[in-house]
Amino acid sequence: MRKRIICCLLAAVLGIGTLSGCGGGTKSSTPGTNAEGGTETSAGKKEGGENVVTFSMSEDVYTWDPMGQPVVPFYSIQLLIYDMLVRTDHAGNYEPGLATEWSVSDDGLDWTFKLRQGVKFHNGEDFNADSVKATLERGAFNNTLNMNFLWSDIESVEASDEYTAVIHCKKPIGDMLNQLTYMPMLPAKALAEQGEDMFKTSPGTGPWKFVSWDPGNEAVFVRNDDYWDWGDQKSNVDKIIYKPISEDTTRVSSMRTGEFDLISNIPPDQVDVLSGTDGVTVDSKPGTTISWMALQSGQGKPFADKNVRLALTHAIDRKLIVESILGSGSPAYWPVMEGVTGYDKDLESKYNQYDPELAKKLLKESSYKGEEIYFMAIDGKVPRTKEVLQAVMSMMTEAGFNVKLEIMEGATFVTKRSAGDYDIAFSNVFYNNGSPWRHMITHWLSDSCNTQLENPEITSLLTEARQTIDRSKQDELLKQAFTLMMEDGGRMCYFINLDTINAYSNKLSGVKLYNDTIIDLSRVMKN
Repeated sequence: MRKRIICCLLAAVLGIGTLSGCGGGTKSSTPGTNAEGGTETSAGKKEGGENVVTFSMSEDVYTWDPMGQPVVPFYSIQLLIYDMLVRTDHAGNYEPGLATEWSVSDDGLDWTFKLRQGVKFHNGEDFNADSVKATLERGAFNNTLNMNFLWSDIESVEASDEYTAVIHCKKPIGDMLNQLTYMPMLPAKALAEQGEDMFKTSPGTGPWKFVSWDPGNEAVFVRNDDYWDWGDQKSNVDKIIYKPISEDTTRVSSMRTGEFDLISNIPPDQVDVLSGTDGVTVDSKPGTTISWMALQSGQGKPFADKNVRLALTHAIDRKLIVESILGSGSPAYWPVMEGVTGYDKDLESKYNQYDPELAKKLLKESSYKGEEIYFMAIDGKVPRTKEVLQAVMSMMTEAGFNVKLEIMEGATFVTKRSAGDYDIAFSNVFYNNGSPWRHMITHWLSDSCNTQLENPEITSLLTEARQTIDRSKQDELLKQAFTLMMEDGGRMCYFINLDTINAYSNKLSGVKLYNDTIIDLSRVMKN
């Protein structure tokens, strides 16, 4: 017998339909919260002229290939131009997208998707089972793609009829539905004929069409009037422009002057400034982005010693940094935060607590003899990066570490980290849709940071959890794995859970702001 998982709930039932305030409503500086825990904007009075929405985040898009390790802004942009088989409320629940229903076999190896009919790509191609086959087999079989690791357990994809696709797996993929929520469907014919060149035009099935990209300056999209799923939520905006601005103060200043309609990645110390700006609403909520330090633990390295790893985590006063420097967020004592699979409040309180005397004791009992600890980071991974990391360095020094801190640009950081040319590498990761798997696969099941620290028991538990379809069983296995990580010191020293802070013009409505950093502008209205 097959276990069927049939999704029949519509977005309107879940409360994510048309937003209040559309169509010439009164200006409001108070956001409404939707049923999924995201925030929906409320519209103000419409301005004259062409309707253009301009938004800004801190990073540029450096690849338009969904399998090319896209940066955070791309996850929001792909909601404009693409559709996925499965949609999400970003709280771990799923609903129909280009698939109308799905089922999984009892052994977890075969997933059957019934597909939506009558959908066309922007280039005129029909969406069908061939599109699913071409998209997923490219992801599974092309090991030159950066995100291939997510799909490598696919054996094949069968187009059993024009609107039925069956994914055959080598091993069960417990996170299948979540992974499909950020896997845009691609046109099979164009992909076969054009290959990578297809991404110069990025033809999706979404509500917005890709027009142009000027790297470092802007990307432009126009409304797709023929979109299959507008319903009564068709946007009145003609054009959406994305502008990457890495400098926080410039992004905030441009929001205050009205150059931007929405910005993200707002430093906590700029919240009051924006909140006092007429016509601007600030939306702040606990996020699912966690900052962490990869620990290079190869032979002869200081962090090869478990006591040195544990000394580091007990030396850091996370609470003080959150309260005195950041002004937002929360200490990270566990690999995931509340709302993400594997979280346990009781277990969290047992580990990584600030204890400077214990840190000194562990360091004294270790093999560490005062060698220089090379600590590297990219600016911008947390607000006030320099101040935060200088505080960490001071706390480490107090415990007995000899630390050299270097903050550098991203490409150099990635090259050095991949080569294992560091002792501590500071970074962050966001957990989308309540799932920890991108981080667990990238940094634990594979050692992309080249930490050279192996723990077979942790690997075994994570592997079993990844192949478990039952969410409650997966949750328990992850808790066991996370406990071992904490007891061992592990490859990562988890640091701060970051808040998600955005600001938007009160002229906007229909925008959904989620705590996993995703911004859904697909049905934006501007009045």
